Amino acid sequence: MIKRENLKQAIEEIAKRDPAIGYSLDTMLGAGEIGVSEKTDTGDGVDDLFFLFKGQPVFFKKYLYFQEGTVALEQQLLIKYGELFKKQELQNGSDPVDYRGAAGQIHQAGLRLMVGHEIDYAIARVRKDLKRLETRNGKGAGLKRDRQTGAAPISKHRGRVQVLVDLVSLLESMKRDDRPLLTYLHEDHGPDVPRTQFEGVVEYVTPARFIPFPFCMDALLQVASMNLEFFHVRFLLTCLIQRSKNLLFACVVQGKILGLIFLELKRHYLKKSLEIKYLATVGGLEQIPEALRPQKVKGVGTFLVAGTWLLWKSDFPEVGEVVLNAEIGALRFYRSIGFQPRRPYEYVLKQPRGFLLRSILVMVNNCRKPSTELLEAVNKLIAQQMKWLSKHPRTKATRAHRKIIFAFLKLSVQSRTHPTLADAALKYLFKHRDKLPEARKLLELAAASGWVRLYQAPQPSFQPLLVSYSEDFARHLENIFHLENAKRIQAIQSVLHHPSLEGKWLPIEPRLATVDELSWVHTFEHIERIAQTAGKPLSTLDLDTQTSEKSYEVARMAVGSVFSLIDAIWAGSAKRGFACIRPPGHHAEAGKAMGFCLFNNVALGARYLQHRYGLQRVMIVDIDAHHGNGTQSAFYDTDEVLYVSLHRFPGFPGTGNFSEVGCGKGEGFTVNVPLANGHVDRDFVEIIHYLVQPLACHFKPGMVLVSCGFDLYLHDRLGGMRATPEGYASMSSLLVDIAEQICDGRIVFALEGGYSIKGIQACSLHLIRELCNISSLNRKKLNQIIANPVPKLAALRKAIEIHKKYWPSLT
Repeated sequence: MIKRENLKQAIEEIAKRDPAIGYSLDTMLGAGEIGVSEKTDTGDGVDDLFFLFKGQPVFFKKYLYFQEGTVALEQQLLIKYGELFKKQELQNGSDPVDYRGAAGQIHQAGLRLMVGHEIDYAIARVRKDLKRLETRNGKGAGLKRDRQTGAAPISKHRGRVQVLVDLVSLLESMKRDDRPLLTYLHEDHGPDVPRTQFEGVVEYVTPARFIPFPFCMDALLQVASMNLEFFHVRFLLTCLIQRSKNLLFACVVQGKILGLIFLELKRHYLKKSLEIKYLATVGGLEQIPEALRPQKVKGVGTFLVAGTWLLWKSDFPEVGEVVLNAEIGALRFYRSIGFQPRRPYEYVLKQPRGFLLRSILVMVNNCRKPSTELLEAVNKLIAQQMKWLSKHPRTKATRAHRKIIFAFLKLSVQSRTHPTLADAALKYLFKHRDKLPEARKLLELAAASGWVRLYQAPQPSFQPLLVSYSEDFARHLENIFHLENAKRIQAIQSVLHHPSLEGKWLPIEPRLATVDELSWVHTFEHIERIAQTAGKPLSTLDLDTQTSEKSYEVARMAVGSVFSLIDAIWAGSAKRGFACIRPPGHHAEAGKAMGFCLFNNVALGARYLQHRYGLQRVMIVDIDAHHGNGTQSAFYDTDEVLYVSLHRFPGFPGTGNFSEVGCGKGEGFTVNVPLANGHVDRDFVEIIHYLVQPLACHFKPGMVLVSCGFDLYLHDRLGGMRATPEGYASMSSLLVDIAEQICDGRIVFALEGGYSIKGIQACSLHLIRELCNISSLNRKKLNQIIANPVPKLAALRKAIEIHKKYWPSLT
């Protein structure tokens, strides 16, 4: 229980560094505005200690008080004083005050006062050390000069002095730093401060970073607001001063810190170990205003331990084990991920298990250049899990654990970044397949992988259509009325279960595109703008384009779906792919979301082909009723991507006229066919036959990407065209034929628009049947259309006339 003397002592400590605030707090203590309660708890189940400030309980952690003394009281007093000062400032203003709306602003003012106070205290500590070293250097100045050179003696403390001077400069700049954490992470802070250590996921799909703690004002404010068990602001700044910051790490999700871990290198006789000294995740934030409250996310603790495991295998090969002294309340969690007891309260990570396995593998797959030691350690994990499955029969008791291991092995055989992991998984899979009920499914997944070639697996007599889709796409604009809603992809998913398509397609698991990959097309400012909407129920980017809590990660998954299809096709698993994704992408520009689009899925797919596979020529065909302004602008000045679009004009977004042909090296590589309302199947078929085909034959792309909108359908509410499902079958058949002729059949269709659910179902069934070689086309009718030596469509003839000077094959 807190006593009045404890508060008095804390106020005296504050007064030593800021007499004015100390005097004000002491006055409030004397007037009874700050005090203690006779009750030991507030009756709401909160086990923390508390004192009273203006009659309201202020909570702080027991552990912090018992370990650090008055530090917890000092910090909470400063926060409440800063809030009080901000309230008075708002009251004295001319505008009426909405305290409920201003709660976040008021709390932020309190946090900033406390953090600033702690930084000043840290600066004073460093300057005290600096003065002591300078005094020693001054004494050294009276030493005798070197007899041979006559040079003045060099102080052995000179390097340490410079370190302290730089530290003071860093702390002072930190106080003036108003950048959001996401902006800070995108900037380069020199070779000694890595931006990202490892990337993984929490909550199964939400992107997260395991990074050295980012010492900036926003990060300190976030930690101050969390009231974590071990990690208070003074502790963090002490880590910085004592140069132990390299063992302090954070889990960062979309610019928000959701957990912290502090490690310590220990030696026991001749054995070195890496101890998890402290670990804390977001929780118990009910006292924080909702506007500032970080989102509580599952899996953060597992994510932090996974990052520690990778750090151990990558950076500390001389360390023999990871250990911890666990609290009783956390024992169940630590045991579930593989820690085993060794001494009383001491646990050692013998072998990762449970959800830690998957978290480790996701991080490794996201590593660009993992160390050999790390890959060998993961291969060993794969072997251990295979052996476990082979030795433990499938029973009710082992069902849950087998499911977790299967998810881990599934990621292993589908690894498209490090083939050595897939090779290791297959090696043990073939060895133990007779004992593994899951072997057949894993082999099927391996056959569709982007890196693995199964020499012993039976090859199908046909190449199936690869389809990338996920139930998670429904989480974008979930429970929000919008034209671009989940029913669109659910309509296509229902088509995939049509009896005629059974056994004709294979699912490809989508992945999340990284921020660096998104930056191939989009600015970091745009990516950050979308990322900042995460966790918010509804954000409006323009009149048409909104986001919800999960839109950022769903949009990254949409891009990653295109990447996954490209990987699988390039590995030879199949030739054709369909990305059943949302939100659409072809309107998204480098720095702007619009037209329901957040990131440009197909433009990023073209960049992926260039960066990942070194393709020098990619062709994009846009068959959406609206012009793909974002795709056009992404490649307007390059001759490496040929963009062809048929669309309604005039109409949204107002671009795509005949005269837009590209600029510089890209002149002639943007081909637009603007169409008035009401065009029919024959017109679209003519455009593909008389324009797209000769362009493709001349350009010779390594792959064709199709922005596929179903809003050309005659009853679509936004399209204004009169295409039928048979028209979509004709278009897809011609495009597949072009790909077969030019680039060995490699083609990917990615969903764009289409806002008639009935139209999406009918048109997608006809299109997907063509992609699966189940043709229902009237070939005689199609041949009659393309038999004419010249097209009948006037807009097409005009487009050919404009572009034949760039492409002689059009004459």
